[in-house]
Amino acid sequence: MERFDSHLKKNLLHIHKNVYLSKSDEQYHEKILRYHDPSSPEAHYLLGQKMEQKGLLVKAYKHYQAASGVYSPYYFKAKQACRLLEDQISGEMGQVQKPDKAILPLYVKIILCTLLFINVCLLILLFLFPSLSSTISSSLKVWSTGTNVVYETEEIPYVMYFPIDTPKDEIEQSLHDESIRIGKNEKNKTILLYGVKTTDPKLSLKVLPLKSDSVRESSFVRAEYNSTLNEPVNIRFFNQSKAASAIDPYPLQLIGANLVRTALQSYMEDKGSPPESLDQLVSDYPHNYLSFIPNEFRTGSNAISNRFSGAGGWVYNHEAGTLADMFYPNIPVSTPIPFTPVKVDINKRTFSLVVKAPPYIVSSHSIGIGKHDSTPTGHFPIRNRVLEPFGEHPDMFGSAALGMGDIAIHGTLDETSIGNSLSHGCIRLVNPDIEAIFDFVPKGAVVTIDNKSLDRDLKPMTDSLDPLYPDERPLNKQSTTTIFDWAG
Repeated sequence: MERFDSHLKKNLLHIHKNVYLSKSDEQYHEKILRYHDPSSPEAHYLLGQKMEQKGLLVKAYKHYQAASGVYSPYYFKAKQACRLLEDQISGEMGQVQKPDKAILPLYVKIILCTLLFINVCLLILLFLFPSLSSTISSSLKVWSTGTNVVYETEEIPYVMYFPIDTPKDEIEQSLHDESIRIGKNEKNKTILLYGVKTTDPKLSLKVLPLKSDSVRESSFVRAEYNSTLNEPVNIRFFNQSKAASAIDPYPLQLIGANLVRTALQSYMEDKGSPPESLDQLVSDYPHNYLSFIPNEFRTGSNAISNRFSGAGGWVYNHEAGTLADMFYPNIPVSTPIPFTPVKVDINKRTFSLVVKAPPYIVSSHSIGIGKHDSTPTGHFPIRNRVLEPFGEHPDMFGSAALGMGDIAIHGTLDETSIGNSLSHGCIRLVNPDIEAIFDFVPKGAVVTIDNKSLDRDLKPMTDSLDPLYPDERPLNKQSTTTIFDWAG
């Protein structure tokens, strides 16, 4: 704060030049979208709640949609709000009042009676004189070849999980019934229901919206149905060997397993012994070693068992001697997954950041660093994982931060600082990038800052990380009212 600035500025959001915005303003979030950040997930989500309370459901739905367009702490809340409002809005639109019975004028009745009389006369002539009927038919256009006219409609994909030994007739019946059920609520839309095999009893016959292409590619059957076309449910079984080999599960299994193992290693260094339950890794800040327990890729489950059964999900045995034996997939695997900790490499010379779980690159992003060589070199463990961190000024550290003592890897609204040396020592990423890496950098992960080139033996991930996200995330609070004094 400058010498003659008002003390109120500390609690205001700097919009532009000498323009500031107070959080007590009744239209604070409207002004955030208008003057500051038109795509702010927080502003859109809270405005959606406000519109919903006022009964303006369509406006609320649009705000929730905008909030769910960007991955943020409001992503899953906004998605759920959209689904609830879709049912509510479609229900209200269906309750259309019937108009009062109309009274037709006399001249209209006369015209209708005349047309009816003419039609009856034509029908009598057609039946009494067959030759007339054949003459009329011959004048109609006859196609020389078969013609199939298709009008495209919006496709809504879903996935349905089947136990491995489910009989084929039961699969067909389940797909048929679910397609009909979903189609009743999705008028003039084509329902695509993909069948995927699972060993997780919790997923058995469960139907979910399809969010990942990798799940689609691993499916063995698909049902297609549109309730408005008056056609039967079309069920098609795929070549199962091709579907099973479409995606190599090993990279995602390795990343998921070592994400948890890295958090376990950090917990043991802090506490002296492993946790009795993995729930202790996803506690509230500052004990949020992880954001969630990832899914095991092949079964799409993050269920935890204390011994191997092959039922899917993961095995956690806190009495095991090594991290590789302590946590591993609860399915038969051809190759055991070795423990390679999740790490972050930062190259100051190339302004790049890489999250890796050797031998794979989880993600890579461009960064900004400190001016006058104020970003130190060396190895630094992640000590804080914070969403919406507070600093001396609003939005000083963006939407998320990974603290390392005096400096942090944090978000920023200043895109011009990326690829430049403008900070006071911290590493900056644009907000969408820090949000993308936040869930895959556990507490305790080591950050290496230097000017060295990336290891050429690492393999970039080509598949999406979406299958690792659980359908239901834990309710751990990853924010705090603590004001951080990182270099910025």
